[in-house]
Amino acid sequence: MEYPEIEELYNIDDQFLVGADLLVKPITGSGESSTQVLFPNRDTWYDVDTMTAIATERTTEELKFSTVTVESDIDKIPVYQRGGSIIPRKLRLRRSSQMMTHDPYTLYVALDNEQKASGTIYMDDENTFDHGRKGYYAEAKISVDMNSATIQCQVEGTNYEWIASQQVVTRMIERIVIMGLVRAPSQVSVESTSLEFDYNGDKGVLVIRKPNVSALGVWKISIS
Repeated sequence: MEYPEIEELYNIDDQFLVGADLLVKPITGSGESSTQVLFPNRDTWYDVDTMTAIATERTTEELKFSTVTVESDIDKIPVYQRGGSIIPRKLRLRRSSQMMTHDPYTLYVALDNEQKASGTIYMDDENTFDHGRKGYYAEAKISVDMNSATIQCQVEGTNYEWIASQQVVTRMIERIVIMGLVRAPSQVSVESTSLEFDYNGDKGVLVIRKPNVSALGVWKISIS
């Protein structure tokens, strides 16, 4: 559905996409420790565990996909995030999803070939039908552009009074992980306040810690 131009993928039934941004290849055979994954060459793909880019073949424009053999032992499910996407996750696993309602987000940013990415976080009270009845919901539109060295958030919704009431105590972002960054930053800041960060040059991964911003707010993080 996402790659109709690649006819060779039509009959593939042992790997699938979750939405448009996560490619999954489950291991279904006994005793297997590796598997072959078909990656559409139009996009860059990152292993969600190691956060490193998958080396695919891009020798000609006619080569629309690459077949890559990946390791997959008993503890590994091959899952890959599409370059150009942002996926929010809550990493504090609890006994129920209701107990995670007010937990902070970690944003996993997978940069594309142009060093850009974008994504959306949908939010409501996770309990009632007020999102439909009263318009009590919001969508955070997050964009990353490393050419301008910025991470920005804009908020859309039909009831800004509800958004304002939620912003102070909930929907915080505690970490931003950027994959595929080609240059090491010297400083990361939000509203002139410097932020803690770590950069792994071997993997090209930048981790920004405790930006203290809300997914229900409007903000911009600058990277020097």
